[in-house]
Amino acid sequence: MSHMKKLLFPLAFLVAGCGVIPGLGAEDNNHDQLVKYAQCLRQQGINAADPPPGEDSFNLNARGVPKDKLEAALQTCKQYRPQERPPSAEDLERMRKTAACLRRNGIDASDPTAADPGIRVGSPPPGKDLDAITAACQKEVDQ
Repeated sequence: MSHMKKLLFPLAFLVAGCGVIPGLGAEDNNHDQLVKYAQCLRQQGINAADPPPGEDSFNLNARGVPKDKLEAALQTCKQYRPQERPPSAEDLERMRKTAACLRRNGIDASDPTAADPGIRVGSPPPGKDLDAITAACQKEVDQ
């Protein structure tokens, strides 16, 4: 898994790919904080859109960005990222089910743990769309 991505739920968070960066909390200042985070990432050369008004997530597109450049940008901007809440047992179970679904669809995906509550994913097989597979798996898990 040379080009790794990381998904955090209940909202998807993909690092080193396309995805949604969640605020991961109901704090009123998450939107403003995420705007600062997106602006900082853009200053580092990462394609990150401001969150829409009233939303506490934004799109991140780091496809084609070298891993070291992305990691440096995330490190530089980490002061602006809102505090993440620890995942509940229910969140972890949803993430594990999502990881299993991703694997059934040909995506190399790790199982999350309480200590590392994300799903690291590899690139999709040729002809497969990671965003579509992720959306289908989230829909399956939410049923």
